[in-house]
Amino acid sequence: MIPRPTCRIRPCVCRHLCRLLLALAALIPTLAQAQHPNPTAGAERSAWYMYFGDHPLTPTWGIHLEGQFRREDLGQRPEQLLLRPGVTYSLGHGITTLFAYTYLRGYPYEGGSLGDPSTTGPQPEHRILEELKFKHTLIGSHSDPKAVTLSHRFRAEQRFEGTSTKGIGVTAWEYAERARYRLTANIPFRWSTAGPRPGYTSIYNELFVNFGPHGGSRALNQNRTYSALGWNLSDNLQLEVGYLYEYMPRPNGIIGEHNHALQITINSTAPFRRGIHKKK
Repeated sequence: MIPRPTCRIRPCVCRHLCRLLLALAALIPTLAQAQHPNPTAGAERSAWYMYFGDHPLTPTWGIHLEGQFRREDLGQRPEQLLLRPGVTYSLGHGITTLFAYTYLRGYPYEGGSLGDPSTTGPQPEHRILEELKFKHTLIGSHSDPKAVTLSHRFRAEQRFEGTSTKGIGVTAWEYAERARYRLTANIPFRWSTAGPRPGYTSIYNELFVNFGPHGGSRALNQNRTYSALGWNLSDNLQLEVGYLYEYMPRPNGIIGEHNHALQITINSTAPFRRGIHKKK
């Protein structure tokens, strides 16, 4: 029998983080009630709860497991459910690849200023994606755990988007292609991170571009900017609490959505078997 890997989380850190999450949970309904019930000038405020898992099976192969639950008005109504399983392969030297399938279930903002009145009820989408990611040191040495790192992620998506009408179901499917590039900086803090103090900050910007014969006349799909504080709960488990700004131009080219999201994320690289370490 192969023993299961253990994940040791420092008790003091766990206690303080539980208090932080409880405080955030208590604050979200208060903030939501203070907002206008419908998005104003194309703005939405939401909360995203996410899990990202890259779990090694061998030194080169691994399983990617991802789930995202997004709520509008900082948690008042469902916005999106995203599930993404995939397979990863490490080429070494900080280069990894991912091939994954995505199931997305969206809920239109009915009555919103930019909503499409023809779409009501859950909207399904299926995606296939291919990804190449390169991570390298920016400041410090490769062996320094406090080194500042940059990560470049290139992703291509093939999207099958369904249009649904409440009470009828899916009435049409559309195919589209999209490319994404994300630049992420991970900056560990040099001072002591004992107790409830965060261990690092993470910042990224991601550009989404339509391409191909089904991309339409508008190349820019959306742009996201993110900043978060992160806590190292163990060697292979992190918690991040951050803010995301998302800009999405609309087809009319005159007004766009300016969305704001609170994000609470769990990142895990725990192997499924003890003794397996990802190739670097």
